Amino acid sequence: MSRIAAPCLVVAASFLVACATGEDPSTGFATMPATMTAPSTMGSATDVSTSAPTSGGPGDDMGSGGMEPPVPVCGDGKIEGEEECDLGGDNDDTGECTAGCKLAVCGDGLVLDGVEACDDGNPDDGDDCTSTCEAAGCGDGIVGPGEACDDGNETDTDDCTNACALAVCGDGIVGPGEACDDGNDDDADACTATCKSATCGDGALQPNEECDDGNQDDTDACLSTCLNAECGDGKVQAGVEECDDANLSNLDACTIECKVSSCSDAIQSGPETDIDCGGSCKACNKGKNCAADTDCVTGACVNGSCNLPTNCKQLKSGLPSTPNGVYQIDVDGDGPRAPFDVYCEMTIDGGGWTLVGRSRNTPSAPGCADTDNGGSFGWRAAQGSLADDGNAYALDVAGKAVQFTQVLLGDHAGSKAFAGTIYRHTVVANFVELHQNTHYYVGEPTAIQGACPNGASMLAWLGYTSNVDSFHMRDVDGNGFGLTASGWRTCYDSCVGGDLNGKPGQIFVR
Repeated sequence: MSRIAAPCLVVAASFLVACATGEDPSTGFATMPATMTAPSTMGSATDVSTSAPTSGGPGDDMGSGGMEPPVPVCGDGKIEGEEECDLGGDNDDTGECTAGCKLAVCGDGLVLDGVEACDDGNPDDGDDCTSTCEAAGCGDGIVGPGEACDDGNETDTDDCTNACALAVCGDGIVGPGEACDDGNDDDADACTATCKSATCGDGALQPNEECDDGNQDDTDACLSTCLNAECGDGKVQAGVEECDDANLSNLDACTIECKVSSCSDAIQSGPETDIDCGGSCKACNKGKNCAADTDCVTGACVNGSCNLPTNCKQLKSGLPSTPNGVYQIDVDGDGPRAPFDVYCEMTIDGGGWTLVGRSRNTPSAPGCADTDNGGSFGWRAAQGSLADDGNAYALDVAGKAVQFTQVLLGDHAGSKAFAGTIYRHTVVANFVELHQNTHYYVGEPTAIQGACPNGASMLAWLGYTSNVDSFHMRDVDGNGFGLTASGWRTCYDSCVGGDLNGKPGQIFVR
């Protein structure tokens, strides 16, 4: 009621009487009750307005000369109309009550001093001022201008750094999935350009690596140890090396050039005893290095060098398929003694026998005391020719230093082949040196072919005597049993057991 009475107090004086009497200014009709008497003087504004209507009646028209309500004035210190506040002269766009009589709020476009850092009048969090009227900044949890991310924390090791940048390899910060991050793309330091700790096999070449191809393949040019593949590293490089045994020897299956040893590689390799010969390759010529008799074309390895065999036994060992025949031997290898020819028996009793004595082909049935004029025939005399089977033959065993430990004896029938019973004696290795001037008891011989039905005790002695014209088998005070130039002879038990008396015979040694 008071907001309606107030305008009546400020209308023109010409209406005052009418207003006081209850007369409607727009019609001139009295509205006061007939019983009411007009006051002698003007009462207070409240008295006057007590009976004033709050609004015009039917047909009332304020625009046709009636009074209008006053217009609220912001800044008059009174909250009127749509005003939210009015501090009069203290209204300020930086204060709690704005110059427009509105309460200051975030989003009104006005910066409330001491409360708001900014106010851009919009709810957009993506600009310089957030919807909470805070200045956009890294770490506020809002992705603002110039920021790739903002997780609102101070952890540099997650997906968003403290600089509001997405964590990436090379930013100098060790982020998720990174073993390191040195802020550069140099693969030659301890941290690679992919933010991995530098290791052999990462595909990045480090100062202490010769190569790094990023794989564990040991058959290519770069080993899994990050060293360049080379011959001798024990790894076979495909297409380059045939083998690699990691040693510096040619004397095995793989040469120092990482090639498989062969008999035509122009070097001594594999089991070869000399360049491309010996071992599993062809036999070596005389003078070449050897390790066994079989390494040599001569069939004899003497003091590590291919040479003439020292005897028929060595020739048989070196060349097992060697047939019977005449061969040259050298008893001291490359020593001062000259080589000489011998006949080698390669079949009887294992072969390797050297012919040292052979009687004439047609003996004259020598008697007990008959020496048959066979002078200079025996262990220490030379006689006849190897090619002449009709005459007697004797090799100077002592003079030529022929070494042996076995003696093979028997009869023949015109050739160098045995023709009857064959016996074998075993003697000491240094038989020739020890028994230059004596006979030697060896016991009854072993029958190799045929038999001794009545024993062969007369053959139990073997050796030298003063009688140089025979190979003595049994010696009895100036008489003897042995092989002379004309054949076997005896004066002892008729040599019945030996079955050799009067027959042409021969002696071999090995």
